[in-house]
Amino acid sequence: MRTNAVTGATGHLGRLVIEKLLERGVATNEIIAIANSTDRAAELQAQGALVREGDHSRPETLSTAFESVDALLLISGSEMGQRLPQHRAVVDAARAANIGRIAYGSFPHADTSRLSLAPEHKGTGSTSSPPASLTHS
Repeated sequence: MRTNAVTGATGHLGRLVIEKLLERGVATNEIIAIANSTDRAAELQAQGALVREGDHSRPETLSTAFESVDALLLISGSEMGQRLPQHRAVVDAARAANIGRIAYGSFPHADTSRLSLAPEHKGTGSTSSPPASLTHS
């Protein structure tokens, strides 16, 4: 069994990703919905996803959230100026948990864009010496 975890699971993109995983036939016991607050994830739990607390801003919650995870989708938070430390915490915890693959929903053309959001996303690619499997998507 391969476990797929999604951070930011209660946000718009996180919910869509989990919905698409279910539509593609991924078994509910292979989906881990990681949310800042498990209270907000009742609907995901009702769909059969395993819900775990994991807050990008509270690194101490991430090690438990990432237990037995094989693949992780890191969905960025929305707080300007906080993304890079949050991403660093997630990548560090994922490395410590030996997660084999990390995908990151980056900003379009983050490496060349002049928009104010781009540097935080570009910086995620070099966050804490990320594993070779960190992919921007």
